[in-house]
Amino acid sequence: MLKINALGKPCPIPVVETKKALRDRGEQNEPIEVSVDNQVSVNNITKMTDELGIETQIKQLKDEYFTITLMPKKGLDNFSNVKEDTVLMIGSKTLGKGDSALGDLLMKSYIYSLTELDDLPSTLIFFNEGAFLTNYGSPILADLKTLQEKEVTILTCGTCVDFYELEEKIAIGDITNMFTISEIQMKADKVVTL
Repeated sequence: MLKINALGKPCPIPVVETKKALRDRGEQNEPIEVSVDNQVSVNNITKMTDELGIETQIKQLKDEYFTITLMPKKGLDNFSNVKEDTVLMIGSKTLGKGDSALGDLLMKSYIYSLTELDDLPSTLIFFNEGAFLTNYGSPILADLKTLQEKEVTILTCGTCVDFYELEEKIAIGDITNMFTISEIQMKADKVVTL
């Protein structure tokens, strides 16, 4: 049995590690046991396994200590090969409204999560305050480099770069214009604005 110790690991790491184990198992159908220390991780993992049609057993060993045993079926291809052309529009340094420290943490977690997806977006477009995220010193720069290495196009709005005087600070991707952004959006299968 493959065992994953996700104790003390923040969201989304337990789900990411579980999904990696499922993806990397190949034709093996051995059970996978995941140890977590919070109910949110249990819920997130079981939601994923439900969507993939994988049977699970949950044991609560202590107040906040659980094991989730996954029983994948041999030869079951749970990961789709169909890829949509998805464009993400990122217009803020933070994810969501409210506390800025929480928003920073959520954005970092979100961009990291993208690096672990099987189906990556084709393009990330940073505009307005989102333009600061492609700068040297950005808290997500390492994850953006990972995405770029996986052939995700990273673009920053030129008008925004000029407005915030960031031209010398852009560390990754290309500077683009609104016409190109509009063209990319209209050709995409899906556009998601954060």
